[in-house]
Amino acid sequence: MTRRPRWTSSPPTGDLEYAVDQPWNPAARLGVWFHPPRRVVTGRRARIRWWHRVRAAALLAVFVVGGGIALATVVGVTIFLSGFLVEQAIG
Repeated sequence: MTRRPRWTSSPPTGDLEYAVDQPWNPAARLGVWFHPPRRVVTGRRARIRWWHRVRAAALLAVFVVGGGIALATVVGVTIFLSGFLVEQAIG
């Protein structure tokens, strides 16, 4: 039985960064369309920028507060309707 060489182990060839080299269209610059991919920074220079951390914390707070409001609404409506149904059953 002969073994075939593993072609998947060799890295791909060609221009792999074609999408990164594309210019931004006007809609992407305004923030209303998809952005082209950015080059990835690796190694010691790879840092999370402070505004990404602030944005993540703000969105987390919005999601937690929104979820709390939704949960409180569901519980309040359930209690109100159960009381209403009990009054209807008694009366």
